[in-house]
Amino acid sequence: MAMRVGFLGVQCGNPNLGVAALGYSVLRIMHQLLPDAAEFVLFSPDTQSALDRVGRTLSLDGKRLVAATIRHRHIWKLHKAMRSCDLIIDLTGGDSFSDIYGLRRLMVNLADKEMVLLSGTPLVIAPQTIGPFRSRLTRPVVRHVLNNSALVFARDELSRDAAAAVTRREVVVATDVALALPFDRSLYPLPPASTVRVGVNVSGLLWNGGYTKNNQFGLLTDYRKYCSLLVDRLHADGLEVHLIPHVIGRGGSLDEDDVTACEQILANQPGCTLAPRFRDPVEAKSYIASLDVMVGARMHATIAAFTAGLATIPLAYSRKFAGYYSNLGYADLVDLTELDTASALDRTAELINDRERLQEAARRSHGVADKKLAEFTMRLAEILPAGNANSVK
Repeated sequence: MAMRVGFLGVQCGNPNLGVAALGYSVLRIMHQLLPDAAEFVLFSPDTQSALDRVGRTLSLDGKRLVAATIRHRHIWKLHKAMRSCDLIIDLTGGDSFSDIYGLRRLMVNLADKEMVLLSGTPLVIAPQTIGPFRSRLTRPVVRHVLNNSALVFARDELSRDAAAAVTRREVVVATDVALALPFDRSLYPLPPASTVRVGVNVSGLLWNGGYTKNNQFGLLTDYRKYCSLLVDRLHADGLEVHLIPHVIGRGGSLDEDDVTACEQILANQPGCTLAPRFRDPVEAKSYIASLDVMVGARMHATIAAFTAGLATIPLAYSRKFAGYYSNLGYADLVDLTELDTASALDRTAELINDRERLQEAARRSHGVADKKLAEFTMRLAEILPAGNANSVK
């Protein structure tokens, strides 16, 4: 009988291409791990066209993809769908196993995890940011989820330490699964450049002050001013600027849409090139891979650049950035919560000028990441029913 694997906390058709990248990547990993026919169930609102797209893009031959939308008003149907799976892998959007985005989001995510545990299906907490948990109200539930999961992975040591504050169980430090996201530079054959191509990923979330629209993340940097001045400085230095959206709303329906923020910069600085409205994270990574340097505040936009071997300058607004990159031995980032606007600009310019060193550092760190991701796949293979998994070296 074909194995049935569920995926929670991902959505392949999500406007946030970081969330989509997690879906694409973990599906690719499981496709490689399971040699025979299998059914992959995404507990998400993905449409059939979105599932068809990921199936074609990743060549998931022999795998059937279905979506089971989470509707808490129909708990019995959800319970039945979860119980039908042999294993459920949860990613919590990569960084939402925390109350940094508000207590309500964390409580909803915890409820979904508790539903899996109630179903009796083994739950794997895949590599992700865990914590911080600032509210003590959630910690008993967090502890229960972690203690009762089949495996728990963090994508950095800071997350492991946050988990250790609420449980004594083993938490394996791996790395973000988006390392496995493929790309193809031939998708975007840019003409030969006479200068350095710099990608600037403009975050609509930070552009609008966070979800609260009131500097939710406590930035010392004036983010809008920083982005505008950065583009001015890059042009003054004769560099080619590409504005890269990584959260792409449809018809202006998304407050944190990166495209809208990019278009506002383009209106005042028309010398930039605005990247296309990417349809999936593979397209986004393929475009990014054609650049020389990437500056970005969207975590997975920087991971796409970093894992493609670019000189990468992450703009940190939470500890997830330092956690992820320090775990791989890459320390060059710009912390917007600690630097004022002028200092953040100076630090960014300094790192762009040091791009050859950054590129070499990214390549070295890629080897570290490969080993950490192999730890995830090996441990995952060990809990699959005998005879189902390919051997993992």
